[in-house]
Amino acid sequence: MNLWHGLTPEQHQARVRKSQATRKANKEKLEEEKLEMRLHGNVLFDKIKAMEKRLAELAKYEKLSALSAALNDRALLPPEEIVKGAIPFTLASGVYFLVDGGEIVYVGQSVNVYSRISQHVIKFDRYAFVPCPVNLLDRLESFYIHVLRPRSNGNFNAQEKSAPIRFNKLINMEAA
Repeated sequence: MNLWHGLTPEQHQARVRKSQATRKANKEKLEEEKLEMRLHGNVLFDKIKAMEKRLAELAKYEKLSALSAALNDRALLPPEEIVKGAIPFTLASGVYFLVDGGEIVYVGQSVNVYSRISQHVIKFDRYAFVPCPVNLLDRLESFYIHVLRPRSNGNFNAQEKSAPIRFNKLINMEAA
């Protein structure tokens, strides 16, 4: 009787080869699964590290925000919010108004309003300005000086304020 349960030697070798191929395929599959688990584990590890870093940043922000609130009664603004609300800085030409106690005390003009306002010695607590092209500054400033008659702009005579363009000439000008 054959020890191979009735298999011929060729059949036995075929079965052994098939068994070896199956074991090899199973071993490769297991190695792939282990590699996938390691990769997945690394991804999870990286995610955990990123979350821990974010948590530390939030804890730091919370402490700084509490300090900010103690200093000025306001929470600390996050950088993203500051950047989102930022206004583009441009040199602004225009006619500006210096206001003190609810009264317009001076009207002026400048090709760089922000810089000019900071140079004033006239007492004021607020300001406003109307953007204006440089070529129309004299007209617009003169118009506001003649209409508003602010106390800190000089007098040309008893009836007229000193302005780049006299009132009579200004009202006879054509619009540009």
